Amino acid sequence: MASHSRFTDDIWCTPAPGAPLIDLRTIDELRNEIFSSGYDELQQALFQAEEMKSKDLYEKYAPNFKDKNKQYIFKYINEIKRYSPSPSRSLLVTRWKPFLPDRTPDKLLPTSTKVTFQADAFKYESCGDNDSVEWYLNFANHDLFAYYSGPLLAQDELQVLECVELAALREFFVQTINTVGSYTTGSDKHTQKTVPTPILISNTERVIKIDTTKVYGNAFAKATERQLIQACEYLKKPQTVNLIAIEAPSHGRGLYTLDQVQYILTTCYVGFKAAEILARKTHRLNAANERSMSRGENTRLRTIIHTGWWGCGAYGNNRQMMILAQILAAYWTQVHEIIFHTQTNEHDSDIRAARETAEKLLQEKSVDRVLEEIVKLNLQWERSNNT
Repeated sequence: MASHSRFTDDIWCTPAPGAPLIDLRTIDELRNEIFSSGYDELQQALFQAEEMKSKDLYEKYAPNFKDKNKQYIFKYINEIKRYSPSPSRSLLVTRWKPFLPDRTPDKLLPTSTKVTFQADAFKYESCGDNDSVEWYLNFANHDLFAYYSGPLLAQDELQVLECVELAALREFFVQTINTVGSYTTGSDKHTQKTVPTPILISNTERVIKIDTTKVYGNAFAKATERQLIQACEYLKKPQTVNLIAIEAPSHGRGLYTLDQVQYILTTCYVGFKAAEILARKTHRLNAANERSMSRGENTRLRTIIHTGWWGCGAYGNNRQMMILAQILAAYWTQVHEIIFHTQTNEHDSDIRAARETAEKLLQEKSVDRVLEEIVKLNLQWERSNNT
């Protein structure tokens, strides 16, 4: 059987776009809810925003899995477990323009952001703090969820299968003339260079948990029904999930260039800063699910970002580079904590080197100077693992 990857499969598309079949709240209505005081100067960074009822989305834009194993799991979710989103739950989708500060924030302390490494995978379990908003990275393709329906089960496709509502969101993207769109990258009108346009999704839910030990990547297409049953666990209570969808650069060769370093740092910075800006609006949406609100509107919310080896598998990025960039972005955006889920301990040397470099670069106030110093590290691209 031929090997499959997101780089060779056809993108599953639906008929030409039309008018939306569901009610939407758009950016003009949402802007004041998204931007609290202190973020006025960043309002222009929000490209588009839409809020929709999850149940309407799921029913009007039904997921359309093509792979037989994904069809089997989808049938299990819908026909056996009879999953249906709550009619009161809303999904918020925002897309952001690229931006990067000239200087790092004042009063940046070594203890201002907690950096944690855990040798595990995403579990989506709440930290239990009602004043925290937790985000998880989606290691996105430039066309978000474009391969959800096919036989591959990489990180992006896994998130869609576990949070099956995201498959309906993809169908909405391609069937509808909508304002957000599905692209996590764009083109600069002046330079014609590719630039990041991160998409953040607030308040989806994880319905099943999949043990990927024997079914990850290309192995999923070969799995038997018995293996699928053993791998899948339907969650009695869905987990609330907020996602940061960003695409890493891919398949580079040799040393990282200044343009590549700037793209990586900008991508992380915008995604993390957008998460921090969205904290209050997202907290309200999440809290509506849990029926437990924060102590008050004036309480400062903690932003926690869960990430991992972003861009380091199929895309072939250097592990030190991607850890370093995410640590710097977390400090610069002043999120409260970033948690790296490394799955194993086999790359401890890369982690130590990245942390040591980050400590030095955090003393530098000029962002341009930081970019130049990273280039001088002479970090090299690695090889794709073809998953």
